[in-house]
Amino acid sequence: MTAHPSASAQPRSWVFGVLGAAGLTVSVLACAALVLVLDFAWSEAPSTNASWELEVPPPVYGPLPALTLHGDRGQPLETGALHGQLTLIQFALAPEAQRLPFLGQVQAQLEADGVPVRLVLATPSTSTMLHPDWRRLGDSGRLLLLVDQRLQVRGVYDSNQSPSPSERIVTDARCLRSCRLP
Repeated sequence: MTAHPSASAQPRSWVFGVLGAAGLTVSVLACAALVLVLDFAWSEAPSTNASWELEVPPPVYGPLPALTLHGDRGQPLETGALHGQLTLIQFALAPEAQRLPFLGQVQAQLEADGVPVRLVLATPSTSTMLHPDWRRLGDSGRLLLLVDQRLQVRGVYDSNQSPSPSERIVTDARCLRSCRLP
């Protein structure tokens, strides 16, 4: 005795075939959508050599104190002449002091990166009120100040620091040019 398939079994196999094809179609479409999403996400990702660190601008230490400023050739400068420029101020014990050699290298590196910075010599005047933490460096001629375009002190460095403060100055100056400032 052999069992013959009933007539009702054939329509059920047809339904399973349609459901299988529909499931396969949905799976293929879902995979295609995933590929499109991943392609879009990777095209928006930064290059592999880009830094994933969040650049934080250097802190604001306060307004530039009253100083006697001197330009490249020793000519006196008014503080207002620095407005709108990124400035690196070297404290000196005398107006005719020579600029520190590494500052020229810092300036050249920043200008090559499209970050113009002005180098200025400063001698404290009798009315200069330096922050107590800076006074020792200022009195010894080792103080360097990075001043932003709004005449706010944004970096304080010791010129005799080891290793040289060059890299930190360059990083801070670049950030003042490109980071979102408060």
